[in-house]
Amino acid sequence: MKFLFSKKSKQIEDLSEKVNRLNRQLYYNKKDDINDFISILEQIQETNNQNLQWKKRQCVINNEIDLALENYRNKILELDINA
Repeated sequence: MKFLFSKKSKQIEDLSEKVNRLNRQLYYNKKDDINDFISILEQIQETNNQNLQWKKRQCVINNEIDLALENYRNKILELDINA
């Protein structure tokens, strides 16, 4: 009986370690995604602060937004494929 309890305890410990590892990985993945989004916003803000004509500024910002949307769509597809 003692052996069975010891074996179960080790399995629980191993599972707990795996869960903790997955949680850390998920945290860093989410953190990377948030940092990507912050970078996109900073780029748009930088473009907005540049001394450009209104039409040119609007065109550049729209291109940056389109590129960001495409990148996030690709990330979603990648997540769906890996799931």
